[in-house]
Amino acid sequence: MNSIAEQQRQAYEDVERIEQAIVDMMLQDLTKHRYKLIREQKISALLEQIQSRSKFLQEIEQDESGLRRKESAGMADNKFDEFYSRLGDIREYHQRNPDISVHPPEVEYIKYKNNPEESEERERVLLAKAEEEDGGDVPEIPDVQTFIGAEDEHRLDTMFSGEERLGRYVDLHEQHELYVNLKDSGHPTYLDYLADLHRVEAYPKRHKLLPEYAQYLDSLREYFDGYFLRAMPLFDVPKARDEAIAQFDTEWAERKVLGWTADEDTAKVRALYCAACDKQFEKSTTLAAHMGSRKHQKVVARQEDSSSDAKRSESERKVALDECIVRLYVQILGTKIRETRANVQRRQALTEEERDQEIDEEEHVYVEDKDDRDEQIYNPLNLPLGWDGKPIPYWLYKLHGLGVKFSCEICGNSVYRGRKAYEKHFQEARHATNMRRLGIPNTRQFHGVAAIDEAQALWERVQVDKKREVANVDTVEEYEDSEGNVFNKKTYFDLKRQGLI
Repeated sequence: MNSIAEQQRQAYEDVERIEQAIVDMMLQDLTKHRYKLIREQKISALLEQIQSRSKFLQEIEQDESGLRRKESAGMADNKFDEFYSRLGDIREYHQRNPDISVHPPEVEYIKYKNNPEESEERERVLLAKAEEEDGGDVPEIPDVQTFIGAEDEHRLDTMFSGEERLGRYVDLHEQHELYVNLKDSGHPTYLDYLADLHRVEAYPKRHKLLPEYAQYLDSLREYFDGYFLRAMPLFDVPKARDEAIAQFDTEWAERKVLGWTADEDTAKVRALYCAACDKQFEKSTTLAAHMGSRKHQKVVARQEDSSSDAKRSESERKVALDECIVRLYVQILGTKIRETRANVQRRQALTEEERDQEIDEEEHVYVEDKDDRDEQIYNPLNLPLGWDGKPIPYWLYKLHGLGVKFSCEICGNSVYRGRKAYEKHFQEARHATNMRRLGIPNTRQFHGVAAIDEAQALWERVQVDKKREVANVDTVEEYEDSEGNVFNKKTYFDLKRQGLI
């Protein structure tokens, strides 16, 4: 068994070699996304080893057992005796194990210096040269060990779903399904769900304590936690989460948490609202009948119990905290979520064959030249990207009028390029849902109205016209008596009641 001093020296050496291995990997100019991701995962694992070895060194320095001080005192008294005793132990160990293999520490870490893409390039060049030489022998390819092995690539392939594309995008179809099945969710499409995901607090407050909503938030948190470990292993999630929780505690104490502040309803709505049962009524008579019901009295009696109030407050705090953490995760992954939405929208225009071809090209693409891989797409006019990820032709841009932008206040000031996309969105589920939230039917006469005040004013005029039509029915309808005289409905029935006709 090695002495404590030797264990301490070995731990310091391990930390230094691991740090050098991390530096060697970071200095490599990798171009493939999968290799970059494997490198980050390797670095994350090495950082955990550094933490483990550092913790071991800290325990040695603290020396709570006193063994280190005892060993140091023994070595100070009899230096040579201790030296020859250790030397004898080493010789005896090797005599008992004569065939044991010895691996220098530097051999274990040399693989981190080798660039896997450069090794592939050398192998490709040698094979291509052998094919050009007719009848030439297959050259002997040197076995260069790199930090990426076959098991690493296999593990990476099984780590992500097809939608995630090795961590380029997120896959929230399962969470979208849970949200659609929530009460009063509005049933948004997957694209609308991704666009509004940052507004997690917008879900109706009266339904937030339902178990289905808590299950939805738990599913989001669990997915994002796993996604950070798989796609962003070097991001310090615990630190960001702790800062968000600390800020949440302050805002919760001041009742300033987004989505949990005092209701901003009108006085009329508040007057027709039962806070105990969390129900909204349209008529005062219905509210009065509800207040006198036995069910309402039971709810009030149950809420008067202090333990029930404390339990409800704790449930609200847990849901609000989950929303805060999910909002933080969505903010961190904002770019990936926007890219996911753009990718989903783009792939909807592709056939299944084109999708498979695109995936195959991404998997087998080979970067021929460093200048080519560093080349960025030239798009000075900020033209929209086509299905191939390149800007569309300028003539097509002008043909569809994509230079003209239209915004819709009803849809949260969303901007649409071109009149065709703008007019099409009036028939989409997102616009219809927002119209229902305003209490306005999404009929054809409201198409083209994008401002909230204009839509409400038009709806008021429509209601006035309907009432006027009902009031004018008596004067519009005409009746004829037996002598052929024509009267309006009101006059006819008045004369008939008097017996004059």
